[in-house]
Amino acid sequence: MYPTIDSNAAKYWIFPSKISQRKYQLDICKSALEKNTLVCLPTGLGKTLIAAVVMYNYYHYYPEGKIVFMAPTKPLVCQQIKACHDITQIPNEEIAHLEGTVPVEERMELWRNCRLFFCTPQTFSND
Repeated sequence: MYPTIDSNAAKYWIFPSKISQRKYQLDICKSALEKNTLVCLPTGLGKTLIAAVVMYNYYHYYPEGKIVFMAPTKPLVCQQIKACHDITQIPNEEIAHLEGTVPVEERMELWRNCRLFFCTPQTFSND
């Protein structure tokens, strides 16, 4: 079963006001919200910001939906959690950091209760 879109929320998209707006980031965010988009940018040009903006908007568009952010290593997952938390206003209780050291029962509970998940592809595949 797919989550239902909130058609009122989906009429607009949000870019964090505390972040300076760069046209190319706005354009990429808009593209990623409208269709599948692969973002390839050098370090420091805003890939994490773009991902956070897209996640934040989907969080509002799909009030019952779940969002998964994967990074290839545990340190990078931790870095992304902090960066995305600083950018978005998604409540901490709806964000889960999944890793293999968390007992399976606890991860199952997180999957039931949270909406935004950060993990490595290996942990996601295991779950």
